[in-house]
Amino acid sequence: MSTLSPKLLDRYILKQLLDYFLLGVVVFTLLAFFSDTLLKFIRDIQKYGIPFSMMLTMIGLQLPRSVALVLPASAFLAVLMVFNQLNNQFEIIAFRMNGISLWRLATPALALGVFCSIFGYCLNDLVVPWCNQKTSQLKEIAIQSGSLPANGSSFMFTSYDEKHNLTQLIYINQYHGRELGDSTILDLSKPDAMQVFQSREGTWDPAEGWMMRNVNAYIVSKDKDQSSAGHLESYLAKGLTHTEDADKDRAEKLNNKLQGIDTNSDEQNFSQLLSSIQRRESMNLKVPRTTYLRLWAKLTWPLSCLVIILSAVPLSIVPPRQGSNRGFLYAVIILFLFYMLYNSFQNFARYNYLDFGGTLSLPAYLTIISWLPLAIMAVLGVVLIHRKSHVL
Repeated sequence: MSTLSPKLLDRYILKQLLDYFLLGVVVFTLLAFFSDTLLKFIRDIQKYGIPFSMMLTMIGLQLPRSVALVLPASAFLAVLMVFNQLNNQFEIIAFRMNGISLWRLATPALALGVFCSIFGYCLNDLVVPWCNQKTSQLKEIAIQSGSLPANGSSFMFTSYDEKHNLTQLIYINQYHGRELGDSTILDLSKPDAMQVFQSREGTWDPAEGWMMRNVNAYIVSKDKDQSSAGHLESYLAKGLTHTEDADKDRAEKLNNKLQGIDTNSDEQNFSQLLSSIQRRESMNLKVPRTTYLRLWAKLTWPLSCLVIILSAVPLSIVPPRQGSNRGFLYAVIILFLFYMLYNSFQNFARYNYLDFGGTLSLPAYLTIISWLPLAIMAVLGVVLIHRKSHVL
């Protein structure tokens, strides 16, 4: 090891970092994807009857988002594994005895952090918004031309109110295309009463809703005098997507886009969202706190790749007499500390506002809160590297 030139040293460490980094990206992306995105699309298939081929396209469009989310953890894992391994094999001591500083040893790790930050920003700012737009368009097309899931039997749809209370349950026992067979609808929207509608035939339209014919209707109430049973020629349950509230939301979003005041951070990059915020402020329109937080998250989240590496390098290196795995444990604790700190500051900013006697505006306050976790971790990392340089 004593004959390693600086460039050879960088290649030696960087090659190991890239191996673990790619492994981390694959593993963490699969975990994030299967725990969130895939389940969401499965629910959409059941709810809207999205074709399987279209679902695969939509899943592919969501992969960049999952990759962007796991970049900090993947970079952290790579640095932790490589430097802990170098430490356990006494290579760090050999490098230090040859006059190589800890900052010099950390150069490949910091280079990886810079690369991940730039790559993560490009994903978040350019690729992910475009993919989200395309996903929304495909989903809308699927809904407009929708059909119930293939191989039609035993389909159930549920809807909830704002408090997550069940308001409607639709159970279709048999169907072919949009033609319904045995069907049952439970309507729980009225307090202290349950309405039950049963029929053997009907049709489904994605815009209009569930049209049932020759319906047996029942009202079950706590008050027996209000319970009843009867027969209806037809009964229409509202559509899944074109309810009155859903149409109002669509109209409002379209109007906001036309005026350039849309605050949908999922489908806009940093400059577009910043422009929308500034336009809303100039029109004296309310800007939600979460919009400011999501604006800065487009910068702070990618940059966290570099920040947590500053702490991972010194904590993964401990003198052999202190135990080979102690540094590994400390570094993992720091990673969880960062995530807790980041989420805690975000939640605190959503519900609290410290204006320091009127000297700090809400946008400035939210900006400080968004960047403070990174500043804390960056200072901690620099201090740890400086102290570790005097120990080894």
